[in-house]
Amino acid sequence: MSKTVLITGASTGMGEAITFEYATRGWNVVATMRNPAKANPAFADLANVLVTSLDVTDTASISRAVQAAVDRFGAVDAVVNAAGYGQLGAVEELSPEQVRDQFETNVVGIVQVVQAVLPQMRERGSGHILNVGSMGGHVSLPTMAVYCASKSAVQNLTEGLAKELSPLGIHVTLVEPAGFHTNFATSSRMPATSIPDYASSYAQMAEFDKLAVRGDLTKSMAAVAEITCADEPPLHLALATASLDMVRGHVAELLEEYARWEPVTAGTD
Repeated sequence: MSKTVLITGASTGMGEAITFEYATRGWNVVATMRNPAKANPAFADLANVLVTSLDVTDTASISRAVQAAVDRFGAVDAVVNAAGYGQLGAVEELSPEQVRDQFETNVVGIVQVVQAVLPQMRERGSGHILNVGSMGGHVSLPTMAVYCASKSAVQNLTEGLAKELSPLGIHVTLVEPAGFHTNFATSSRMPATSIPDYASSYAQMAEFDKLAVRGDLTKSMAAVAEITCADEPPLHLALATASLDMVRGHVAELLEEYARWEPVTAGTD
C-alpha cells in the first residue's frame, strides 16, 4: 500500500519540486499551500496528488488539511515542513511585528504542523518528520540575521524533537540547503525602514550571494525523497557540498575562538 506524505509550502521552490519527486516514486502526496489556486497546474494531472489549503500560522487550517489527507489517503506517514519565507534587513531596520511574523511562520508553524500529525504517528509507532532548515542556521549573515535566527531555532527544535521521538519509532530529519536558484529572493520581505549606515552590510551580503554555490534543486529533492524511504534516515542532511563546507568552516572558526579564550573560561570554574 502506498505511503502518504504531507508537504507544506508546495506552491513554490522546494515544496513544489519535492511534490513531483514523491509522486513519481508512488507516494500519495498532500500538497498544501495557503492559496491552492497557485498550485502548479501539472499537479492536477497526478491522481496521487491532493492539493489543499494550509496556512502554518492557522491551527484550524492545519487541522483541516490533515483531516483531508486522512479522508483521501488514510494515515499520514511523512511530513515535509517546507513552508517559510526570508525576512531581509539589518536588525535595527526591522519592526517587532516583522520579527514575530518571521518566527511565527518559520518556527511556530513547524511546531503546529508537527503537533497535528504526531498523535497518529505515535499510535502507529512510525512516521518521518522532515523540517527544512538552512545553512543560515549554522552561519548567520548580515542583513539576514533574523531569518538565520529562525533557522537556527528550527535546527535546535529538530534535534530536540528527534530525541523525543526516537523511542517512539518516529524518524526526524533536518534538511539543510545552502540555497537554490528559486524565487526565494523575490519572495523575501523587505525591512520596515531603511538606514543608510548599513549599506556596507548589504554590499557584504550581495558579494556573498554572488559567490555562493547553489545546489541542484531537482537532485536535492530527489535525495530528500530517497532518504524518506531509508530504514535509518539521517538526522542531518546537507544539500550540496557547499553546505558541508560552510559547516566545516564555521565549526573550525568556533573551536579556534573558544581555544583562544580558554584561559579566561578556565578562570570561571
